Amino acid sequence: MSKEEADSFLTQITEESAEEEDAGTKGTPDKQSQSLTSSQETPMKQWFKVIDELPDLEEMEARANAQEETGSEYDTDIEDEVPEKVAYDSSGKDVYLQLCRDMNMIPSSYFTRHIKDPSLCLRHLTLGCNGTIAVTKALMTNTFIENLDLSENNIEDDGAISVAKMLTENYFITELTLSDNKIQDRGVAALCEVLNDHSYVKSLSLRGNGLKDNTAELLAEMLKRNYTLAKLDLSHNSFSCKGISTLCTALQTNDSLGELDLSWNKVRATGSILVAKMLAVNMGLVSFLFSNNGLDKEGTKAIIKALKTNSSLVSLDLCNTRFDTTQMKELGKSLGVNTTLRILKLGKNTIKEPDLELLLNAISTSTSLYILGLEVSHGHITCQA
Repeated sequence: MSKEEADSFLTQITEESAEEEDAGTKGTPDKQSQSLTSSQETPMKQWFKVIDELPDLEEMEARANAQEETGSEYDTDIEDEVPEKVAYDSSGKDVYLQLCRDMNMIPSSYFTRHIKDPSLCLRHLTLGCNGTIAVTKALMTNTFIENLDLSENNIEDDGAISVAKMLTENYFITELTLSDNKIQDRGVAALCEVLNDHSYVKSLSLRGNGLKDNTAELLAEMLKRNYTLAKLDLSHNSFSCKGISTLCTALQTNDSLGELDLSWNKVRATGSILVAKMLAVNMGLVSFLFSNNGLDKEGTKAIIKALKTNSSLVSLDLCNTRFDTTQMKELGKSLGVNTTLRILKLGKNTIKEPDLELLLNAISTSTSLYILGLEVSHGHITCQA
């Protein structure tokens, strides 16, 4: 009830009370007494009763001020439930353990112990496809590992696809080794698709997967678009001249790849000539390994000619390539012109003593060559120029 309403009500009661008193004085004493006894409460008493029941003005003001401060019109004893904060697992360990339970697999204790190491080697743990899927899903959120080695785990194409999916979420892994895993076209295609737009992986090894010429086309397309991959190991595969031709065409315009290993493939003289043409124009390769392939006479001449124009190679490995030792004098002339090559390996090639003498005399004029490796069947000879 407002103050104005209370004042109006009080005025009305007072007037009615005055009228009743006037009427009472005109009547007989008996009637007046009877009227008072018949009515237990007068209007005035009723008013004072209402006044007593009204809340104190100061209490009302305090309650109004409290409601304005809290912004709530009603008092409540129900407290807001605050969810417990769950610690973020930046290693992926909890995810891995849960996946192993869901997939009914025994977790790798080595993996869980070293999941926060910057370099993680899971080589030869027989993970298989399912084990690799569990590992890669866990590593999607991992922020510790930079170098991941999954060699010799028989992960096959499905495992390689799971690795590719992991790379779309993980931006911390820069070195990836997938050697000896029976990965073929589907797995390589998934990896290349990620590497086309992934600028974080700097080193990739697909050594010993039995890759063939059709896979070389996938890798070549990736090399045309990727300008961040610095190291690529394709050794111990089955690339022939056709596959090497595809790769060399892509490498003629790629100057970002610094290290390339094509050792132990099925390249012969024709493929070697294509390699030499690539080396003559490529300005990015610093280290090139081509051992255990076939050069023969024509391939040897092409390599020697390429060294005259190449200005980036620092290390060249031509061990066990049937290097034509009759070209030693020409090789010496090329080395005299080349100003960047510091390491040349020609071990396990048949080098006769007169040819070796010609080579040593020729490279004495080189201003850059520091190590000449001449590995033989019973030891290793290193000549420092």
